[in-house]
Amino acid sequence: MAIVTKKIDKILRNKNLSRYKLSKLIDYRENTLNHMIRGEQSFSDTVKERILPILEVSIEEFEGWILADKYSKEIIKMAINTKLDRSSRRSLTAPQDDIELILTAKIDEILQNKNISRTQLSKLIKHDQSTLNRMITGKETMSKSVISRIAIALEITENEIKSWILAGKYSLKTLKTALLNTNKAVN
Repeated sequence: MAIVTKKIDKILRNKNLSRYKLSKLIDYRENTLNHMIRGEQSFSDTVKERILPILEVSIEEFEGWILADKYSKEIIKMAINTKLDRSSRRSLTAPQDDIELILTAKIDEILQNKNISRTQLSKLIKHDQSTLNRMITGKETMSKSVISRIAIALEITENEIKSWILAGKYSLKTLKTALLNTNKAVN
């Protein structure tokens, strides 16, 4: 059973609430909510906004549960290390709320070290250059097949790329929550 499922069900039991009652409290279809809780469908932002106050958990904690279900402990640890490494290198003059695209920086750094352009990379992996650029800059989701082809072309692991995506997308608090919940049984 998914971590997010166990955590939500435990909180609901402690509050003497059923999933049906929860669906009524947040004014959302029970069937769709059940699919989300079971991990069969992603939680919409609307559902997150409505459900978190009732569950009395933060968005970081909630997203940590979801990440713990989706990614291995190794990838989450790598993401945390990347995040810590990037923040320690960050200039004191950089704004704290500046969103750094770690994936972009890491791939561009490797390309530069290998003296390869993004255009050359797109030809190497046989993928449309404009779509690849949107993926590398975080404007489009990077598919598993593209991750695999980039990893081979740049001689890195798929897990490294996945960890860079996570490090760029999630807060350190969310990543640490995910790490604490990987392979952890919920009573």
